[in-house]
Amino acid sequence: MNADVKVLGYVWSRTLFVALLVAAVGVALLNFAGVSRAAGEKVGVVVVGHGLAARDFPREKLLEMRRLHAQITEAGGEKKAPSELVERLHALEREGRQWKRTPENDPYDASVKALAARMKELGGYDIVEVCHNEACGLDVDEAIDSVIKKGAGRVVVLSVMVIKGGTHAEYDIFGKVEKAKREHPNVRITYAWPFDAEQLARLFVEQVNRYQRIAEK
Repeated sequence: MNADVKVLGYVWSRTLFVALLVAAVGVALLNFAGVSRAAGEKVGVVVVGHGLAARDFPREKLLEMRRLHAQITEAGGEKKAPSELVERLHALEREGRQWKRTPENDPYDASVKALAARMKELGGYDIVEVCHNEACGLDVDEAIDSVIKKGAGRVVVLSVMVIKGGTHAEYDIFGKVEKAKREHPNVRITYAWPFDAEQLARLFVEQVNRYQRIAEK
């Protein structure tokens, strides 16, 4: 199997995996609808997805990004790798994040946005911003900056990656939130994670039961 087929297979398998997570988290997130606020204080909610490359992003650039990432890792990380490699990788990452998204070329991003819109409606939040940990749209710190600029005095960050043990939710997003707290000491910023295991178990049981009822019709 050649390299570009492997990359595309990897992207598609991740698409299916994270799409299932988006579907599962919808109901669980509704429990955060009761976020308290001071009188007159705007609440900003940042919904964080995993992030995937758009389906029509050039394959050769995806391959180049993977090669660069491997070279930089082999060199000992960005601080030790040649600067031209790091700069090129960052340029490609920016291009990938800024690539125009549609429901056709990025159904995952569309799903996260639909979830966020429904949360805003149900929770009555003042500001809701969607971002991704990688590959698409705003990064977490950029989304936090955005809601603060829009007037949020309190920020709640939620990840659609709900299971403990994952690197992105447990370390990457956590680290970006902690950095934002240091940069915005006068704004209350909360990372509403991890999710309660009992709550998630009930959600998944209901999903199983729902499809059992459908199958019996």
